[in-house]
Amino acid sequence: MILFFDTETTGFFQDRLPVDHPDQPYIVQLAAELCEDDGKPISGFSFIIDNGVDIPAQASNVHGITTERAAQFGMSAVSALSAFTHLYQRADLVCAHNIKFDRGVIETAIARHYERIMPLRKPLFCTMEAATPIVNLPPTERMLAAGFNKPKAPKLEECVRHFFNEGLDGAHDAMVDVVGCRRVYFHLKTLEMAA
Repeated sequence: MILFFDTETTGFFQDRLPVDHPDQPYIVQLAAELCEDDGKPISGFSFIIDNGVDIPAQASNVHGITTERAAQFGMSAVSALSAFTHLYQRADLVCAHNIKFDRGVIETAIARHYERIMPLRKPLFCTMEAATPIVNLPPTERMLAAGFNKPKAPKLEECVRHFFNEGLDGAHDAMVDVVGCRRVYFHLKTLEMAA
């Protein structure tokens, strides 16, 4: 079985800092969907999380979750992580778009709330990395200035537009992104089988 997941956060995960560093971001929304190997969904959830911290306006502008909304509708991070762990234990493969980011924030939340570092050890698949050479976006000016002349890693919305010729309505809602990631994953698998 395959676990697709996505997080929305208070900021950017900092991969130069340890996962248990206090400057790492908090998860404000966690969504996950466990699917059979053919893509049939088995179980899933989408939770807003109240960590009792302020959500910066810059982050709220991206995902729409404010400090007030999290306080009113959010559940505890421990409850959300428990639901995630339940699905994770059943998965053979874990998949996300930019999995390095989502993996980091999940591991940070585990370190924060369970006071131990527990890396995700199951096989991982990143739709962003796999789609990069296929979508083949030109490097940005910033990439070129830094000496990188490789394709730009596509956002999930860019993958959906490239593969399906449609937008990703509601992008940056974690469950919308999970469904988009699942679609991209299975499309990549069909391309792989056709090759």
